Amino acid sequence: IPNVLNFSARTSANQTQDIIMSKLDRRRKGVYGPPVEKFCVVFVDDLNMPQKEFYGAQPPLELLRQWLDNKHWYDLKDTTKLHIHEDVMVVAAMGPPGGSRNHMTGRITRHFNVVGIETFDDASLVKIFSTITDWHFNKGYESVFLRLSKVMIQATLSLYKAAVDNFLPTPTKSHYVFNLRDFARVIFGTMLVPKNLMGAEGDKLTRLWIHEVYRVFYDRLVDS
Repeated sequence: IPNVLNFSARTSANQTQDIIMSKLDRRRKGVYGPPVEKFCVVFVDDLNMPQKEFYGAQPPLELLRQWLDNKHWYDLKDTTKLHIHEDVMVVAAMGPPGGSRNHMTGRITRHFNVVGIETFDDASLVKIFSTITDWHFNKGYESVFLRLSKVMIQATLSLYKAAVDNFLPTPTKSHYVFNLRDFARVIFGTMLVPKNLMGAEGDKLTRLWIHEVYRVFYDRLVDS
């Protein structure tokens, strides 16, 4: 059973506990877990995004640490002990510290096997998306679109890198998190129009690309 938590700077410990408990059943008095013969995987995205409080702690992470250390929480209403069954595990992802992403304390990271993944270089990104667009525009489209798709990928790459470098997430702009999903949304958005509507007009692909860029990147910005 998947349970996905998307942490932001404003995520609270109470919200975290409520979301995780919402997918768990009561096994017996004071013991909660997934349905019998099921396994629950809690995936936490942007683990290091919660804002630090006055003393430097991150309450949602301290709550997770309490669960991983002691296998229980306390009820938010009557403070009775809530034991979490062993059929629940945590998987998390995060980006390098910077912007609104914070350094992680060893008290929480010691519970994880940490795997670092290097970002793709420009040549790899161009190869990945060129392969996709070549396959798509070879299915009956005019040759002009195959040629323009390579220019489109280079333009999207430049725009994506500029967004990542200049629009950094902050506590008030925690949604300024750009990743390869945004890159892919632009490319895949330009592939939704069937060939009979595109004809042989290359300008249609250009206008479509501009529209997708506005939809994916521009609409997320909060300042003029």
